[in-house]
Amino acid sequence: MASNKECLIIVLDVRSCAAEEFKLKSVKCIAEILKDKIVCDRKDFVSFVLVGCEESENEIHAEDKDACQNVVQYSATQVCNWQLLLNFFKFVNKTPCDEGNWLDGLQVAVALQETAAGLFRFTRRRILLLYDFNFMTQKYDDYKTITDRMLKDEIELIVGTHNIAYIDNAATNQPQAIFQMSRKANLFEQENQKYALQLVSNCNAMLCTFKEALATVFKITNKRPWVWNAKLHIGKVIAIHLQGIIAMKNERHIKLKKVWGEAEELVDREERYFIKGTEVTPLPEDLIDGYMLGGTPVPYDETIVERPAAHSPGLHFVGFVKRSSIPDAYFCGESLYMLVHQKGNETSARKLDALVRALLQRQCVILCWKIFSVKFNTPRIVVLMPQDSTEHRPATLYMLELSYHAQHQFWDFPAIRTAKTECSADQLQAVDKLIDSMDLECLLNDTQLPRQQRQADLLPFDGLPSIFEQNVMDVLERKVVCQTSDDGPLLEMMREKKFVEMYWRVPEPIEEKSKQAAAALKKLFPLEHSHAWLEKLKAKEQESNAPPTIKQERPDSENTTPITIECVGLMTPAEDYRQLLEQVRSMANTTLRDVQFQSLAAQMRVVVITLLERNKLNLNQLSEMLAMHRDSCLEFNSFGEYNQFAAQLKAKASDRNLHEFWTNVIVEKQLGPLVLGEPTLEDELRLMAYYTIPEFPAAAANEDQEMHQDK
Repeated sequence: MASNKECLIIVLDVRSCAAEEFKLKSVKCIAEILKDKIVCDRKDFVSFVLVGCEESENEIHAEDKDACQNVVQYSATQVCNWQLLLNFFKFVNKTPCDEGNWLDGLQVAVALQETAAGLFRFTRRRILLLYDFNFMTQKYDDYKTITDRMLKDEIELIVGTHNIAYIDNAATNQPQAIFQMSRKANLFEQENQKYALQLVSNCNAMLCTFKEALATVFKITNKRPWVWNAKLHIGKVIAIHLQGIIAMKNERHIKLKKVWGEAEELVDREERYFIKGTEVTPLPEDLIDGYMLGGTPVPYDETIVERPAAHSPGLHFVGFVKRSSIPDAYFCGESLYMLVHQKGNETSARKLDALVRALLQRQCVILCWKIFSVKFNTPRIVVLMPQDSTEHRPATLYMLELSYHAQHQFWDFPAIRTAKTECSADQLQAVDKLIDSMDLECLLNDTQLPRQQRQADLLPFDGLPSIFEQNVMDVLERKVVCQTSDDGPLLEMMREKKFVEMYWRVPEPIEEKSKQAAAALKKLFPLEHSHAWLEKLKAKEQESNAPPTIKQERPDSENTTPITIECVGLMTPAEDYRQLLEQVRSMANTTLRDVQFQSLAAQMRVVVITLLERNKLNLNQLSEMLAMHRDSCLEFNSFGEYNQFAAQLKAKASDRNLHEFWTNVIVEKQLGPLVLGEPTLEDELRLMAYYTIPEFPAAAANEDQEMHQDK
């Protein structure tokens, strides 16, 4: 049976009082689960239950109107597909309310599990409860009944919420989930969290965060043992009865399919050949059947059609080889098999024990070929590696598949790192010395602090011991070792009562060593604050958030006072653009200058599009503007932006039937896309296609009318 045959019911809290952060994370979590099952586990069945809706639609409520209110269930469980994912996004948007009990949602989910179990056979049945155990009151009258029912039916329960942390249980030393304490928590919220914690002991539930919930849903364990009964044949006399057990399995979700050729690919028979440049066509009676192996023709052999005799299943001995003669890179396969003697067979146990001891003494392994069964009669070269017996395990052999030399393809790749990212030997040594000057250790009391991950960090870098603790240990060590009165400096320090002063002062050798290590590290890794990236980021945000403004037309007047130009206007756009461009060129900061030019170029493009919308076009003005804008983009290396704008101009000319503008401005002045460097053949073809006259609807209609009048 496939390992991905399960029924998963997801219970989701959609109440109005639930936190928005919780709702967003829960929907994202469910979407990730569905996408993974669509791609990887295509035999899994899924359904949904919403708690906190204004309406009540479920099987239990249909029979009893007072039961499971404000709970809506999806249709019957079904296989995951992309349509189910789209339906879930619509289904989760039911009208919410503040009422709804999570125990009612679990009850509906258990009913869906029983309905699905009557139609299909599943390896696992699981329920994922995503709920915000907040301050709203809940009913717990049927708590014991529902938890006992899930425990009896062997339904796994995974509970996920947003305010979960982990500590190590002092009794079992295992990660334990707890709720993060909040000052705003009232009695009802504490009661809800208490019942949620009791799910762990009552029905073996898993209480976790959203991230750990995803890992728990994706983690699947195969509970059924797998045993392969086989014989190890050594020569014609020795045969050891063995049992193969999967010791380690490499499970991957995505399955790859080998494709050796396209389905539409045709194979033709070649009957011509050349001898010293002369074409030779043989007669039909001179042709023989055959095939090509690479570039070599091989005559056809009729014995190939006959199926060879089936090999006997089991392990067939080839020879003993030294373990050191087999490189680790040639081991392959998806699993690691452990071979033990057949259960209850003492003769095979003694033979296997003697064989393992002999292999370990000679530092050898067994090279043999494996036949799994008569049905899959494909020999595989395997290596049997000995493992000595212990108090809890008999002598065993680990079986690893060995790849052929033809299966390996060697490629030469360039170095991933560059000279800018590689560290020199001096830099690595400086970091090493700095670490050596500190005393890193993992304190046991750190494991009792709440954390976000299930597993604790074995090396907390923010928990370095104090230098004074190290001083105390040094003094105590000296006191214990030097118990005699010969220690003059220590006795003198005690008599003069300078112990406290010596205790609080950092030892000079340690202080000097740390200062030297830090100085060497700073010298080899010079750090400078750079704000250029921050300025560029702020400029991009301003450009994206604030659209370029267009200066309104103003009547000409002799009495108007001169004003400072801040943007490109509609009256004298070319002159405005020229003045603003000079200001941009005068900037010393290159980063700020590039950003200001992008903003100015965006204003110019908006003005050009606005002028093209007018009924009567000023072609001389447009020609001057586009020429100036194209030259400035070439100056500031803004090729991509101008090429996009050129494509927009062609689309605008075609839509508004601007035949004269296209011919007299764009084509005649050659104001098309920019080309970097010397144009290649591809660039010339692209420019030729661009300058081709687009389809003008009105012009085409006039030509048709003239042709009709001529006729």
